Amino acid sequence: MENKLLWALESGKFKLAKILIQGGHDVNFCTNTGTSPLMIACKLVARDQDVHEKLEIIAKLLATRANINAKDNKGRTALAYAMHARCKATIQMLKNQGLVITIDAKMKRIKGSDKKIWNSFDLDEEYLPFTTRDF
Repeated sequence: MENKLLWALESGKFKLAKILIQGGHDVNFCTNTGTSPLMIACKLVARDQDVHEKLEIIAKLLATRANINAKDNKGRTALAYAMHARCKATIQMLKNQGLVITIDAKMKRIKGSDKKIWNSFDLDEEYLPFTTRDF
């Protein structure tokens, strides 16, 4: 893993992620697929008791100028990742920050269907041997 913050987020090590963010770690680092720490945080599937921590991390990322409008290589924003995780609180937080566009219309035409767009989330785990579903 090239980026400690991404590793901490994917591993569910929220305390470490907060320390790295507060310590000035690059919050706009992207993987070779264009995935940013904000996208990873939004994609995390949190248990009810962990949603507050997830929202706190997202708030810290946004407070330290994480690019809320960044798109991965498939044109998806953090809001698309939050929608994939089905976390209403995260979706609402991002919408309150003004993020409304989730997927490029151009990408939608190229890919052909919404199902392909959503299924493509399962293919973005190339940099870790586990997924957020493990937590």
